[in-house]
Amino acid sequence: MFSTPLLLVREPRKAIARLGLKPPNLPEPVTRHLPKIVELISAVGPLRETASRLVINYYGYATPPRPRALSLASDYTSWLSLTDRTYSGRHLPPSTTPPEALPAAADVTGLYRREQEIKSTDTSAMFMFFAQWFTDSFLRTSRADTMGRKNTSNHEIDLCQIYGLSAEKTAMLRAHDGGRLKSQLIDGEEFPPFLFEPRDPGGPLTFKAEFRGLHEEEFFIETILGDVPDVRKDSVFAVGLEHGNSTIGHTVLDTVFLREHNRIARLLHHQHPDWDDDRLFETARNVMIVLLLKLVVEEYIKHIGPFDFPLQVVPFIADGERWNRPNWCSIEFNLLYRWHMLVPDSIGEGPDRLSPKDFRNNNPLVMTRGIESLVTQFSAERAGKIGLLNTPYFLVDRAHPNYPSVEERTITLMRQARLSSYNDYREAFSLKRLNSFRDLTSDADVGARLEALYGHIDNLEWYVGVFAEDYPDYAMMGELLTTMVAYDAFTQALTNPLLARNVFNERTFSKTGMAIIGETRSLEQLIARNCTTPDAVHASFSCGLAG
Repeated sequence: MFSTPLLLVREPRKAIARLGLKPPNLPEPVTRHLPKIVELISAVGPLRETASRLVINYYGYATPPRPRALSLASDYTSWLSLTDRTYSGRHLPPSTTPPEALPAAADVTGLYRREQEIKSTDTSAMFMFFAQWFTDSFLRTSRADTMGRKNTSNHEIDLCQIYGLSAEKTAMLRAHDGGRLKSQLIDGEEFPPFLFEPRDPGGPLTFKAEFRGLHEEEFFIETILGDVPDVRKDSVFAVGLEHGNSTIGHTVLDTVFLREHNRIARLLHHQHPDWDDDRLFETARNVMIVLLLKLVVEEYIKHIGPFDFPLQVVPFIADGERWNRPNWCSIEFNLLYRWHMLVPDSIGEGPDRLSPKDFRNNNPLVMTRGIESLVTQFSAERAGKIGLLNTPYFLVDRAHPNYPSVEERTITLMRQARLSSYNDYREAFSLKRLNSFRDLTSDADVGARLEALYGHIDNLEWYVGVFAEDYPDYAMMGELLTTMVAYDAFTQALTNPLLARNVFNERTFSKTGMAIIGETRSLEQLIARNCTTPDAVHASFSCGLAG
């Protein structure tokens, strides 16, 4: 038998149960003093590492580790389901509930529509933009499979946002000189190159010859840019992903990370003038991917957890853990990240106020306003609160009668995958099954709607349940959603090959690269060193309680 302190490190889930604590719904005496405890942990390096190890393993062992017995390839285990990662993985076997026993899809969609904007306690619009930009890189449903079984993901955090999804696409985006990515200067500031050939106003769009094959051209022009104002189309940038211009947040982050890559490549070239273009590029890319991993764990996931717990990337933690298995994104991971309710009705006030039409597909705004100004504005605006009845209408209602909305497509994908119930997932992730809708939510109206649709909580669909969960103000989302996000995030980010013991060293990153990794502590720092007025930058995933 381990003592409780040793058990905290060896078997954290058992230790937490022994102590009677259940994150994120902690007892009031604990929550009252936890901010001071968190501050102490942050200040003491060894304590922070031990606490981080505890938290990472608590969630890393929330459910049996990969490999999963099933994928969307079939309802039973087969060699295909165990090896073909073009099929999305799945945590639980398919539900046996017949489709006709489920509520009408339109009624379920209505559970998401925003009736009155509810703001997050402290999550900023900057977090919203980063979350979408980050997850778009690995949660990728294939359009070619109408049943939603397949994906086009590399299943790694690899910064394909700026490097593309394949070696061929990476080659299109590289400058092939000094290890840099292609870029252009606009009013003295560096941006990605434009994707299209110059044209007469209103004329047809044509990919530049150097970018032919970067994206599927007809789909990109007719569908992705289908409802984009024509005056904005000429400023579409050539970046790694087809949706890389979809929001001003995407454009800001793609631009900042491109600038940082090229900055590092120039530093490496200065330190290693004998290195060729390939080695400079690959070393800079290695550094960049680890910078992103570090920011994801130490700033992004930190914000998701209660009280902004001071997580850090524990060196080589995955090397000795059973959850260190090859990455394979699951259908549940894809769906649980549909945080559409984070989108606020607007960002900012007065003449700089941005409506959804302003912050979608609007590269000219980024070029005229500047990254410093926009990032500061994003960081001052609270995002919407995660939960039902809080998704903006334009993501719930159809813009065109014949094309399902974003939320409709999400619910269709959930049902095509025949996911198990909400309570089944609670049990699979080491959480107690709930007995009634009153256990799920204190909102009487939401509880009544759910009961009318599903009858009993055991019939509640998972995608609905995770967003119906109550949670305290110091948390960002409910218990099951927190657990599943943390499990997937930790076990997929920290198993990255660049973090392995025999890879994470100066031979991989260079002395210069290791220094950059060590000194980089925040997204704000990364943005500031790639702007003309660094003192004007304020970038934060938290915007406090005011407002």
